[in-house]
Amino acid sequence: MGASQPKPEAAEGEDDYQHIDTGDSLKVKQILDEATVKAVLAKGYDEVHFIDNLKISLMIIACLFACAAQFNPIPFPKVRPILGVCCGGYFVFSGIHQLVVKYVERDIVLITKPKNAEHGLRVRTDFPKFQDLFTIIVEYDTPDAPPYEEKHCVGKFFDTGGYFWEAGFAETVQKMVAKFEAKKKQ
Repeated sequence: MGASQPKPEAAEGEDDYQHIDTGDSLKVKQILDEATVKAVLAKGYDEVHFIDNLKISLMIIACLFACAAQFNPIPFPKVRPILGVCCGGYFVFSGIHQLVVKYVERDIVLITKPKNAEHGLRVRTDFPKFQDLFTIIVEYDTPDAPPYEEKHCVGKFFDTGGYFWEAGFAETVQKMVAKFEAKKKQ
């Protein structure tokens, strides 16, 4: 059997390397998404939380309908109309939530406030299953903004033991955002 790799020693002042199972593509995407957001925010952008707040609000309303149905003190035969309204309300608001996730949020990991421009950034990512290329797409937060995308092999940022090189990934993302900003100025 193969020996497991020891964790790389962090030099003084450096962060520890994050360790994951690289065979879990959902976890790899989650780690890369979080690192992408941190790298863009480190460039001085501020995050817009509108979509997140909308999703939370919709699910709070849906859960209130569910709680009203569950904890209603009226005995069962008389409560049927209220249960129907509560089930319908839960269905409608959770359905709207799913529509927001599918058609509004899509694969967006970050929307920023404007910084030295008239529009903020929208950062999207894509990491298909059974692939090794992680796609980062940066565009201005406007309906017809032309996107700028780069594909990166995740093998550049994870070693065979599953340790993530966040500093190198952050540098790559920040260079990409700088190229996008420079392209817009031309």
